[in-house]
Amino acid sequence: MTSPDVTDVLVIGAGPVGLTLACELKRHGARVRIVDKKLEPNQHPNAAIVHVRTLEILEAMGAVGGFLKEGFAIPGMHVRAFGKRVGFINIGDVDSPYPRPRTLGQQHTERLLNDHLEQLGVRVERGVEAVGMKQDTKEVWVRLKHLAKGTEEMATARWVVGCEGSSSVTRETCDIAFPGERYPGKEFLQADANVRWTYPHGYGYQFLTEEHVLLFFAYDDVGHYRIICARNDRDPNNDTPPTLEEMQELVRKIADPAAELYDPVWFNRFRSGHRLAAKFREGRAFLAGDAGHVHVPIGGQGMNYGMHDAFNLGWKLAAVAKGEARPELLDTYEAERHPADKALIKATDFGFHMLVNPSAAGRMAFQFVAPTLLGLDAFQKQVRNILAEMNVAYPKSALSEDHEGSQGPAAGDRAPDATVVRMPERKTVRLFDVLHGTRWTLLLFAGPEPTTSDIEALEKISGPVATRYGTRVAIHLILCGDPPVPVRENWAAGVLMDRARYVHDKYGVATAPCLYLIRPDWHIGFRGGLEQARKLNEYLSRVLV
Repeated sequence: MTSPDVTDVLVIGAGPVGLTLACELKRHGARVRIVDKKLEPNQHPNAAIVHVRTLEILEAMGAVGGFLKEGFAIPGMHVRAFGKRVGFINIGDVDSPYPRPRTLGQQHTERLLNDHLEQLGVRVERGVEAVGMKQDTKEVWVRLKHLAKGTEEMATARWVVGCEGSSSVTRETCDIAFPGERYPGKEFLQADANVRWTYPHGYGYQFLTEEHVLLFFAYDDVGHYRIICARNDRDPNNDTPPTLEEMQELVRKIADPAAELYDPVWFNRFRSGHRLAAKFREGRAFLAGDAGHVHVPIGGQGMNYGMHDAFNLGWKLAAVAKGEARPELLDTYEAERHPADKALIKATDFGFHMLVNPSAAGRMAFQFVAPTLLGLDAFQKQVRNILAEMNVAYPKSALSEDHEGSQGPAAGDRAPDATVVRMPERKTVRLFDVLHGTRWTLLLFAGPEPTTSDIEALEKISGPVATRYGTRVAIHLILCGDPPVPVRENWAAGVLMDRARYVHDKYGVATAPCLYLIRPDWHIGFRGGLEQARKLNEYLSRVLV
């Protein structure tokens, strides 16, 4: 049969990536349909870490509460190499409202996202498999097989996004290359189990030997862990999960002779490698998550980066679907996410060769250089921000226009959070509270000592933007103190007081006034001084209708 309805976006795959995308499409006002060939939701823990930037994304989506309640805030990882203590990696002090990542099994992540999606009014259609598609310049037709009924449907959508994993029908139908390589000679064993041993609970642990890498990620502070061991592959044809006894033997041999594993909930054995799709778009079809990129799970960032793909794409598709943004906006998805995912693959490949398959020089570095590096605050901060995914930026994107004007973050960077007071109610809020919603946000920094002409110039900037774009651009004037002239009550901008200069300092506004335009995904789109007002208007007119 042929479906009579045309949806804006058909999402194929209801894992964390597809669910994130469907939530964002619906939140931003697009018509969305999401299907998955599995008859039941995922019951396995698979990906087990929700990183700091992902928690910020979930806050923007309005879905972070359950993750904070159910996830465990892990503070860091103790590292031992070749029988000696190397140091402690502090991953729990990130400059964010959520300074620590959360450990949480993937089945719980999917449940929380699915609950959020249903609250938005969308249900996953399960037992529905995409088996083919074709497209023209206006629509995509996807052949869907309803597995329980044994029927087929030809669904029509304006766009389709493949979030169905590495065996993506979307990618294969669009004939998009998926080059990469395997890591021969190594296998990974995983288990989620409770542990009794002589190390304190509630932390991560990493043990390196000549033949093994053994990792522990605490799910709580009473002994439940995700355990991962990489070792030489003894039998490449063995795909059976490891046993509790096998994992316990490894833990006793490598980490603690007194360790006891009990009450396991999951085992897994796999080999790894990396692949990156040649492109993330073919006409009206897009790829997100594992459909476009897979890599070795060092750092636990695969699911997170896939969710970032979805967060980046969702608001853009919705804006174009509603006629609020120009179609060229969709070109920025691949331009931004493909380099970010490529950089992740490069980093995890480096991590594999440093940890799992180290050279003699690498072993020497762990024994003699790593202890010194882990003692440096600057190095610790760099490691934290990389793992937290705080450094992901899009400086070369067509959506990033930078004219300086401050000493703070540039166009393309993540927008920092800070405490501020919202007027006229004099309520202390976070800047992220101000950014909430589905809009762009224009921040008009008055600077530490604004003049009358500065305030008048900022008012002249805010008026035309408000008139032209209405509620699609929220405008806020940020003052360090009382302005030299009263701010009119009918100003187009809301007023935020920053007497403690938390926001001015975070954004590096130390002298003259500055303009920051924040995108709906909480990245900076435009930065410049007062003299760049005309360029700001040109920027907005290029993106928004």
